[in-house]
Amino acid sequence: MTNIATNASKQRQRFLLWTALVVSAICNAGTSIAGPGSFVSITFGVLTLLCGAGLIAHYRRR
Repeated sequence: MTNIATNASKQRQRFLLWTALVVSAICNAGTSIAGPGSFVSITFGVLTLLCGAGLIAHYRRR
C-alpha cells in the first residue's frame, strides 16, 4: 500500500516540476521579449534552471 502511495507522490512531484518548468520558461521568454525588467527575466530564468535541476535529480534517484 505504501509503495503505491509513494509512486503516486513521485508522479505528482514530477508533474509539478514539469509544469513549473514549462510555465517559467514561457514567462522567461515573454519577459525577455516584452522587456519589463531584467530582474523579472532573471528570476524566471533561475526558476527554470531550478526546475530542470530538480527533474534531473528526480530522474537520477529513480
